[in-house]
Amino acid sequence: MTVVAIALAGGGFAVGRLTAPDTSASGSQCSEPRKLTQEYGDTIRAEQDAAQKRTAGRTYAHVILQNPECFSSEDRASAQTILDTIDQGAQNDAIEGLKDCVDSATDDNSWSNC
Repeated sequence: MTVVAIALAGGGFAVGRLTAPDTSASGSQCSEPRKLTQEYGDTIRAEQDAAQKRTAGRTYAHVILQNPECFSSEDRASAQTILDTIDQGAQNDAIEGLKDCVDSATDDNSWSNC
């Protein structure tokens, strides 16, 4: 019984090693995307305006999502959350801008320029 368990475990290990991706290839393929995410992550500053933060955040998230083999599932989920948050913020800004334009309309027809 013990011999069978050892044989099964050894076989499972061998199959896993044979079918596992080549870590040296993925490591070299992932160095550039990882470097880019570090650079874009470092460029996001509190003093930047919303448009600059959105651009850097989108680029950061897209690098992760376009290179899924280089990042963990947690990283990919965070990147998607960043994109969703940016999109929601942009939509809210557009709605607020439209409201401000309509509110500042001087007559019944001037709001149509919004």
